[in-house]
Amino acid sequence: MANLTKALLLKYLDNNCNDAEKAIVEAYLQQPESNTMLSLLLEERMEKDMADSMDAPVDEKMQQQWAANMRARMGREDTVKPLRKRYYVAAAAAASVLLIAGLFALFNNSRSKNAVSSLALQQNKAGERKVIQLSDGSTIHLGAASQLQYPEQFTGATREITLTGEAFFDIATDPGHPFIIHTGTIATTVLGTSFKIAAFEGQPLVVSVATGKVRVDDSSNGQIRQLAILTAGKQVSWNNENALLENIRAEDIANWQNGRLVFNNQTLQEVATTLERWYDVKINFSHPQKAKEKVTITLFAGSALMTTLQTLAVGNNFNYSAKGREVTIY
Repeated sequence: MANLTKALLLKYLDNNCNDAEKAIVEAYLQQPESNTMLSLLLEERMEKDMADSMDAPVDEKMQQQWAANMRARMGREDTVKPLRKRYYVAAAAAASVLLIAGLFALFNNSRSKNAVSSLALQQNKAGERKVIQLSDGSTIHLGAASQLQYPEQFTGATREITLTGEAFFDIATDPGHPFIIHTGTIATTVLGTSFKIAAFEGQPLVVSVATGKVRVDDSSNGQIRQLAILTAGKQVSWNNENALLENIRAEDIANWQNGRLVFNNQTLQEVATTLERWYDVKINFSHPQKAKEKVTITLFAGSALMTTLQTLAVGNNFNYSAKGREVTIY
């Protein structure tokens, strides 16, 4: 490419390019021949940063990892040429880390043109819920104390988003573009269906299907393992070791978005944790043993907090008091 020089690549790395220059560099990064230029660029920048520091050998294992990360970020199978062995001290290492971070950002920018236009982030506080409409026509009911990252426009062969917390999904049917929800190492893949995912830190991940079919996979330890294929009225719970399959009422899942909370043989502590998110309150137990008691109950979180607590207390033999946003169960 006649307009591309190493100087322009360095300018791009330092985030000083205008839109026209960015377009030239990003187009170049998709070409196989860019590999040689990138290797030279990396070596020359490191030589400059480390010219006065010649005391310790480069960690070859780390160098190989950098190269692997670059290939993965670029989506390419070719290799980045290894650097000649150089020497450096801790003071120069910081400059090298900044360079690598810049290169990673550069590679990501070059791929983003083919992936998504930009990412949106919705973060709900405790007591807050939002309905999100995606560009493909899918609807997501994002629960309290939950976070969703998604592209403003879907492009490419798949539709992928990332969830932390709890949400109900009504996914637009598109067999040619599978919809994938990432929750840590778990990927839930659908073609078009409605289901709910609960993925809170420190708790089992739960996928429950109201309509259609989904596949749930775990990708921990560098291997993909299928945990379950779920149809309407099925649920899988995953605690990082075991997958538990259960039958559920599909209508209970569908009505979660309206505040219907169904608890089956769950502890009062689990119920309290859910109510804390929905109402943005703190619930304490004066007697720890009470928190361990199991209950089966349906609550309607669309009601006032005092109404919900009264319903829970009547069926489970306890009293409670509330002061501000803090509730104590006796």
